[in-house]
Amino acid sequence: MQSPDLTQLYRQGLAHQQAGRVDEALALYRAILVAKPGIPEVLFQLARCLSDTDPTAAEDAFRRAMALKPKEAAIWQGLHGVLTGPARVKLEKEAARAAIPLGSEGDAKPILAALAQGRLEQAEAAALRLTKLAPVAFWPAFALGQVWLAMGKPALGPLEAAHARDPFHPGARLALARACMAGGRPLRAEALLTGPAMPPEAALHLARLYRDMARPEEAVALLRGKGKGARWMSELALSQAQAGQGEDALTAARMAIRDGAHVDLLRATAVAAEAAGDIAGAEAILDAALAQTQSAALLTHRAQLHQSAGDFPKAKALLARAIDIAPNYGEAFRAHMNGHTITADDPLLPRLEAALARPDLKAADRVTLHFAAAKAQGDLGNHVGVFPHLHTANRLLAKAHPYGFDADLAESRALLADWKILEPIAATGPDDPVIFVTGLPRSGTTLVETILAAHPLVAAGGEMQFLGRALSPVLETLRHGVLSADRLAQAGDRYLSSVRRRTGSLIPTDKAIATFSRIGHAARALPGARFVLVKRDPRDVGLSLYRNMFPEGLHRYANDLTAIGRYIRLHDAITALWRDALPDRVHVVDYEALTAEPEPQIRVMLDAVGLPWDAACLAPEASGRRIQTLSFAQARQPIGRGAVAGWRRYEADLAPLFAALETTVDLTP
Repeated sequence: MQSPDLTQLYRQGLAHQQAGRVDEALALYRAILVAKPGIPEVLFQLARCLSDTDPTAAEDAFRRAMALKPKEAAIWQGLHGVLTGPARVKLEKEAARAAIPLGSEGDAKPILAALAQGRLEQAEAAALRLTKLAPVAFWPAFALGQVWLAMGKPALGPLEAAHARDPFHPGARLALARACMAGGRPLRAEALLTGPAMPPEAALHLARLYRDMARPEEAVALLRGKGKGARWMSELALSQAQAGQGEDALTAARMAIRDGAHVDLLRATAVAAEAAGDIAGAEAILDAALAQTQSAALLTHRAQLHQSAGDFPKAKALLARAIDIAPNYGEAFRAHMNGHTITADDPLLPRLEAALARPDLKAADRVTLHFAAAKAQGDLGNHVGVFPHLHTANRLLAKAHPYGFDADLAESRALLADWKILEPIAATGPDDPVIFVTGLPRSGTTLVETILAAHPLVAAGGEMQFLGRALSPVLETLRHGVLSADRLAQAGDRYLSSVRRRTGSLIPTDKAIATFSRIGHAARALPGARFVLVKRDPRDVGLSLYRNMFPEGLHRYANDLTAIGRYIRLHDAITALWRDALPDRVHVVDYEALTAEPEPQIRVMLDAVGLPWDAACLAPEASGRRIQTLSFAQARQPIGRGAVAGWRRYEADLAPLFAALETTVDLTP
């Protein structure tokens, strides 16, 4: 009888093991050992298969393999993983004497110490070395995941491995939850954070998660009256602010500061209140902060709230005070320049030039000062002087926040692929009317929203963040589960709950720019929603993108003219598909046509979103609404064509943009 091919059997066993077919692998490994006992590689794989179900048998197999290969670190590491108590400690001592790396807690301590001291690159290098030496051990994977979390890198890989090796380690579960939060897995994060035997810190992360999922009331309920100290009260303040509870948020923030939190918490709390639509609460919080310290950042933020309300004299006075306090604070200069048309006698112009001349400027201030200078040069009619400032500012931003077109392309393809799953699902969510106004940044969306908000039945929501938060569980389920109509309806309910806090009972508009990429998702979650897509000459859009500064890390493509052109064409491709998929839900407004002949365009738009005609929409500048976008000044002017064909002044400078606009984008995977 022919003897079996043991090498072939071993390969088959490995294939079964890698595919998760452990029983089949075990049968083959045992057959090999019957034919030829004492093969260390087979004993090692047998032990690995037994580690989760029969640690005693696994220990026996590991020790038999170790007797045959006493210097093989992987065998020591596998044995270490199944031992507990004194036997584990004894093995660690033996490994230390034999200079065998186990990947134990002791081996990871120097890495975690470097992490705690902020030496991230050193900690990362050491963690990678230890992971290579002990690839199946818990502590190297856990340490590497912790380091990558601190560095802002994707950490799901090592932390998933660490959690699999010790599912009950609370620190690993907490770290994995944080990685899931950062990696678009909110449901997985919630399951981890609400598991048994989690440390008190888990509640703080869970509160942040609830806020990120448009569930601030649950965050408040989780924290209120159940903890104390600076961190706890800080999270409570931010949760209450997002829930529209401005007075309570101010009280909690003051308690946190009393317990050691930095006074900057007040500004962060004001930002959260502002995003929730509690402007009065945000103003009260900022006023309380200014009563404690007259910082340039606080004064500038308070001034910008005045600007959004149209109170430009008060804003101007506060910005002047901010610059008196901090003569190099670029954001105050930028806010001043954006607030009105600059004239040659503006007293801040020489101070702006003096600040730019300083060699010791912080990079962030240099960026904002150059944007401010570009705006001033354009207002003064010195168009030749605009682009040198813009090139410098955008080059610095591009260096600080690199952009990769391929990542946006991949995400766009994934969002569009979702439609194959979404389309057949019945839309059972709330059918309340919502009007989404979307398009590229700087395409005229603020003007269109202001026109709609002039209607007596409509309340402007502005650039709200609620849709992305409410849809985050939907996106996770689309990629990692089976999506149901109930999950979509839940997202719609959570979205509307947040919107109502901000806009009241009128029909809300939502001008969140990111809506363009997930129109289909929003349409399924909110069957009563309509979408107004604003299109504008891409040359004007590209110019405006390049000469405006966006919140840190957002719209990174805007820092390079070629990237702007490619992104515009990506936007065109995505929105064309949504228009084809939902022709009765998506209405396109042409900015140039709107500004040339407002009334017929507005009549058609109102009809498309289900609103009766109202002449107030012809005079949006009279609406008196608060405008919290870069267009806060322009949108207070009558509808006009002053922003049409502005690219002609800078045609030579915009050549890279024009070349990129000649390209097309293929969304086929």
